[in-house]
Amino acid sequence: MKNNLSSSNIAIIVLGVLLAVGLFFSAYKTNTKNAEQHSNHHGEAKTSESHDDDNVPTNLDEDVDLALANIEKGKSSGDMSLVMNEGIMKLLAVTKKDSNNVRAIYYLGLFSLESGQLQKAEKRFEKLISLQPQNEEYRNTLQEIRNQIGK
Repeated sequence: MKNNLSSSNIAIIVLGVLLAVGLFFSAYKTNTKNAEQHSNHHGEAKTSESHDDDNVPTNLDEDVDLALANIEKGKSSGDMSLVMNEGIMKLLAVTKKDSNNVRAIYYLGLFSLESGQLQKAEKRFEKLISLQPQNEEYRNTLQEIRNQIGK
């Protein structure tokens, strides 16, 4: 009977992960248009001009774009390895190079929220608010997260 219980628990966990991934995919498409309007890591409108005076390499925006494309491609093909390894991990790498990269933090926050990692999502949206305190969307999303957590 212990084996059955263990198998049942595993099945529930797998179903939960699949549900979270499905929600993640459906929400990603919805939020892609909104996020395109978000600013880059300096709070300015994203442009194709180079910023030679910045301390952060300009290829980070390209890295974020590539990560998002890989996530979308992985979602549409069902390749979770592509989503995680070439998507989420690349976004994390961007935040390691530039801990204030708004776009990377924003998407990581959304993906944390979609996958049910509410504490991670909360921390990421707190960071976004510290970088852009005037952004109402970040404030509203953080409040929604806190409501779900029960704070």
